[in-house]
Amino acid sequence: MGYLLVAPSAPLEFFALLIIIPIILLSFLVVRAGINSVSLHLLLALLFSMGGDVLLEMNLFVPGLSSFLFAQLFYGSLFLRYNSSWSADYQISLLLVGASLVMAVIIWSYAGDMRPPVIAYLLVITFMGLSANTSPIKGAILGAAVFILSDSIIAIDRFVMAVPASGWLIMISYYVAQFLLVGAVIQETRSKKRG
Repeated sequence: MGYLLVAPSAPLEFFALLIIIPIILLSFLVVRAGINSVSLHLLLALLFSMGGDVLLEMNLFVPGLSSFLFAQLFYGSLFLRYNSSWSADYQISLLLVGASLVMAVIIWSYAGDMRPPVIAYLLVITFMGLSANTSPIKGAILGAAVFILSDSIIAIDRFVMAVPASGWLIMISYYVAQFLLVGAVIQETRSKKRG
C-alpha cells in the first residue's frame, strides 16, 4: 500500500522496488513452506510477476506483458497438476470464457497495434483461470478471477477509457490475487502432507 502513497513523488528505482515488496514477501512464504516442484512453480510465477511489475513500471509494456504471460503459464501448469476434471464447475468455466470473449472484442476494437500481444496474454490468463477452476485447490479460482479482474482494469484503463482510481484498484486487486493464489496452493500442499 505504501506504493500507492509515494507513487507521485518517488524515483523510478525506489518505486519499482516498492511495488515488488509484497511479491518478495509471498516468495519467502513459499520458501518457508518447503522447496519442491510445486514451490518451484510458485516461485517462478512470482519471479516473472516481479519482472512484469518492474518492466511495466518502466513503461516497457510488451516486455512486462510477456513476463506476466510466463507467470500465468507457471500458475496454469501448476493447477493442471491437480486437475480433477475439465467439466467440474463448467458454469464458472463458461463464465470465464464468456468474460474473455468480451475482453477480446474490446481489445480488438481499441488496442490497435497492441492487439497481438494483448490477445496472446488474454488467452494465457484464460488458460490459467480455467486450470484453476478445474483444480481441487480451494481458493484457486477466486485468486484467478481477481487476477483476471485486475488485468481487465489495466486493459480498459490503457486502451478504452480512464478508470477512476485505477492505480488503487489495479494494485489492490493484483496483490489480493497473488495472495489468494499462493495461499491456496500452500494450504493444499500442507493438507496433502498432513493427509
